[in-house]
Amino acid sequence: MEAQHITRRKLIAAALAGAAMSTGLLTVSPGALAGVSLKMSNKRGLTNIKRVRLGSVALACLTERKRQISVGGGFRSMGGASQATVQTNLTGLTEADFQAAADAAYNAVFAALAASGVEVLDNSALLAALRESEPPQANGTEYSFPEGNKQSSKAVIYGASVFGGYVPLPEWTPASPGLAGIGSMGLVMSANRVATLFSQQAGEDGVPILGVLIGVSPVRIEADFGSDWRVPDAFGNGGLARTGTLSTETGLSSHPLLTKLEVFPASGKPAQIRTEDEIGIQGGVGSLADTTDGVTQAAQGIGNVLSAFGGSGRQSKTTRYTLEADVPSYTAGVAALASDVTTALAGGLS
Repeated sequence: MEAQHITRRKLIAAALAGAAMSTGLLTVSPGALAGVSLKMSNKRGLTNIKRVRLGSVALACLTERKRQISVGGGFRSMGGASQATVQTNLTGLTEADFQAAADAAYNAVFAALAASGVEVLDNSALLAALRESEPPQANGTEYSFPEGNKQSSKAVIYGASVFGGYVPLPEWTPASPGLAGIGSMGLVMSANRVATLFSQQAGEDGVPILGVLIGVSPVRIEADFGSDWRVPDAFGNGGLARTGTLSTETGLSSHPLLTKLEVFPASGKPAQIRTEDEIGIQGGVGSLADTTDGVTQAAQGIGNVLSAFGGSGRQSKTTRYTLEADVPSYTAGVAALASDVTTALAGGLS
C-alpha cells in the first residue's frame, strides 16, 4: 500500500461524558481529523468519488484484547526474561445492543459522508440484487484476530439492519492457517463473490459502491520500554536492566487492522483506505474491574498500569480486566466513533 502521511499526530477525541448529551455526541473537529495518517491502495480508484451507494457497513466489536511483553535480563542479571500479560474482556452487551450499535454506526457513516461532500444515493436496488445472488452472513459470529507482536483480539461482527446481516468483503474476515482455516473458507469465497458483484454493479450503474468496516475496541493497551539501574548485590547481580510497562486505558477507539473503507469505482480496480493509528474517544463506556483472581476488584481510575521488570530472575504476571459496558454510553460512543472514522477515511477520496 502507498502511505499518505498527512501528519504523524495521533488523534484522541475529547472525553465522552457517559451517555450521549442531549445536544448531540462529542466528536473531533474536522480540522483535527485532517491530521490522520492514511494508507491507500490504487489511488486512481479513489478519484472523482462524489456520488456513491453503500454496499456494506459493519462493526467488528472487540470482546477481548490480549497483549504480552517480554523483557530480557540486563547486565550481570541472573535468570531469563520477565513477562507481563494483560487481557481485557467486554461484558454486559446483548445481541440487540450490538445490533443497535451497528445501526447507529450506519446512520453516522451516512451523515459523515454527506458532510464530507459525498452524496449517498439510495441502495435498495443494490441490496435486492445482493440478497438474490449472495445472501448476507448471520450477525454475531465471533472471530479471533491474531495481530502479531504477541497481541490478539476476539470480535463479534454485526452488519447494519438495512443489510439483513453481515455483508463480508475480502480482507475483512481472518482466515486461520492450515486446517483451522477450512471453516472460514466459505466466508472468504462469499466475500469474493460480493466484491465481484459490487464491481459489476458499479460499472453498470456508473456509481461507485463503498464498504465500511470499523473495528471498535473498548480499551487501548500500550507498551513502553526503558531501563533501570540496579545496585549490584554481593554476587554481582544487578547493573542496567531493561524494563517494560503495559498500560490499559478504557475508552472506545478504532482498531487500525479492522478499520477499512473499500471503494468499488465505476471503472478500474477496487481501492482501499485505512487509518494508520487509532481514532478514539476516552472514558464513559462502562466500569473496569480487576478479575485476575476470580474476585472482582474495582480498578483504580481509567489508567491501569501493569509493570514487569527484566533483571535478577524470571518474573511472570497476568492481569485480567473485565469491562462492564454501559449500554447507552457504548451505543452513543460507537456512533461518535463511526462519524469520526468515516470523516477521516473520506479524507482520502477526491
